[in-house]
Amino acid sequence: MDKLTLSNGIAIPCMGFGCYNAFDDVITSAVRMALEAGYRYIDSAAFYKNEPAVGEGLSSYSGAREDLFVLSKAWPSAFEDMEAAFGCTAKDLRLEYLDAYIIHWPGTNDKRRLSAYEQLLRLTEKGYVRAPGVSNFNITQLQQIKDEFGVYPAVHEIECHPSYQQRELIDWCRERQIQIISYEPLNRTKDLSLPAVSMLAEKYGKTPAQIVLRWHVQHDQIPIPKSGNRDRITENISLFDFELSADDMEAIDALETGVKDGLDASKFPAGF
Repeated sequence: MDKLTLSNGIAIPCMGFGCYNAFDDVITSAVRMALEAGYRYIDSAAFYKNEPAVGEGLSSYSGAREDLFVLSKAWPSAFEDMEAAFGCTAKDLRLEYLDAYIIHWPGTNDKRRLSAYEQLLRLTEKGYVRAPGVSNFNITQLQQIKDEFGVYPAVHEIECHPSYQQRELIDWCRERQIQIISYEPLNRTKDLSLPAVSMLAEKYGKTPAQIVLRWHVQHDQIPIPKSGNRDRITENISLFDFELSADDMEAIDALETGVKDGLDASKFPAGF
């Protein structure tokens, strides 16, 4: 699989496998199938409450650890002790280090957020984390990190799909070498039924999911689809034998509605 290079020189696969909302043997089996299909980036989070099962799936990988890229996220309730939160995640995932560890949501308290990020930088300095990052931040919150610590996060994970593209934020991040990771890359499958996507699927002889995921890849934003179905897991990663034309990329760009599926980061999670 193709890889991208983060601002700190770390390589990351241009597509990952998400682990949200699947549990026990289901997610263990899904991670194993993903690794068998060729995924080398697994995207997890403490909030998903399934990391022991994800770790069980990861344990089946017989290749070199350095060939894997494993990301997890810390919930705002962990802001007071990020090292303890990392320790729990590392134990659950059966790993000695994480390739990326990121703040899952910014919360509403600037002081707590910046303190958490400072602790994250210490974890990076100690070698427990290779790339620090964030998720669901706005431009002001990203700039605060740069102003406080002199460097931008290496990665930023956000909701992104054809219906909600966040172009202003993504362009801003790209100019500052902040790598975008797209969660909900298919808009919970809603974007797959759009006529423009269906037409392109027929044109290229691909599935609608492959068309949308390829659009992400060609925009250099890393999609992290999830599935528990072996055929779909394999289908989703089969993106590297075709390329969308510039006109067809623009056709998908034109599907922007500005309607997001997820929550408002300025208000969620409450109390943090």
